[in-house]
Amino acid sequence: MKINWREKLIATTVHFMVTLVLAGIAAGIIFLVWFPDPLQIMLGGLELFILVVTCDLVLGPLMSLVLYNSRKSRRALIIDYSLVGIIQIAALLYGVFIVSGTRPVYIAFSTDRYEIVGAFDIREKELAAARDPQYSKLPWTGPKLVAVQVPPADHDDALFEAMAGNEEHQRPKFFVPLSTKYQEILKHSKKLPELEKRYPAATAMLQKALKGKDVPADRLAWLPVHYTGGFWTAIIDTADGKPVTWINIETD
Repeated sequence: MKINWREKLIATTVHFMVTLVLAGIAAGIIFLVWFPDPLQIMLGGLELFILVVTCDLVLGPLMSLVLYNSRKSRRALIIDYSLVGIIQIAALLYGVFIVSGTRPVYIAFSTDRYEIVGAFDIREKELAAARDPQYSKLPWTGPKLVAVQVPPADHDDALFEAMAGNEEHQRPKFFVPLSTKYQEILKHSKKLPELEKRYPAATAMLQKALKGKDVPADRLAWLPVHYTGGFWTAIIDTADGKPVTWINIETD
């Protein structure tokens, strides 16, 4: 039986384009919403998703190349492509699910630095104990800015839990609006010239990171930012204490 390669290539191309659109939607959610630049670089953890998407983009269309045959009945083609589609979508959803557990959900100012809080950092019991309802569920639309405040009555509890690995920034019961800690943020922040003096490599990084940022230089300062893999540096706007950008300089 003569193989019609032209038909197979058309089917493969169509399959690839459909897979590319689905992968693009998933990537848009992950890279634009869950991991806004440059958090995906800082936090990593996206290798599995990239691997799954790459396999989907390559193996799915290759299966079309093998399976497609215009001589098959419509029913046979529907069954073949349904099975392939189920496998591909399941693999893609698995990759998205794994990444969703590593996504940053809060950027919390705590004591003298910012903490990147991942979805996996917050236990279910801590969500249930949140005093403010807005912190009782993990956000899905990108990391939210908060501050940490431990009431005097909770100091012992916070200390013992922290010793067990459940730190204050992982406990929504201690979350408050970032604006309530504005003065503390200003107190602990330092001006950029000091950063450049301590870390000469920071100058070039700052020029690149601040390109296009509409914030006057005299309003900029920096604070350490801690995440599971170490430290980066948050460049903040002293007008509101919020991070403007981040650079890969390990300050603490």
